[in-house]
Amino acid sequence: MSRSISIGYRHEAGGLETPIEVRPPYFLFGTQATSKRFWSIPRLKQVGITRLSELGDGDPVCFFGWDMLIALLQQHLESIDFDPEIKAQWLSHLIYCYFLLIQTAPKQSIPELMIG
Repeated sequence: MSRSISIGYRHEAGGLETPIEVRPPYFLFGTQATSKRFWSIPRLKQVGITRLSELGDGDPVCFFGWDMLIALLQQHLESIDFDPEIKAQWLSHLIYCYFLLIQTAPKQSIPELMIG
């Protein structure tokens, strides 16, 4: 089972979500087993990524204003011990979604990222 990524934005908290299309291959985030292995790495919790490390136990996981996640992964990516190709692929998916949000969502809106 693959994990899917969906993104969108809201003009205000609790308002209606405006979805943004994420095209293949970026709409998938890997297989369930691989995702659970990656997001359960203790180093992710040490650098402050706790919500995604719960993936598989309480998904879908939804982020509001999630650009901090990108910064944390970029700053600490070398210290996360996992297959380099998989790390690079997941990071590229997140960066793709981030730039779609920047280009599409109004600056005052609340961006959303959901993995489920």
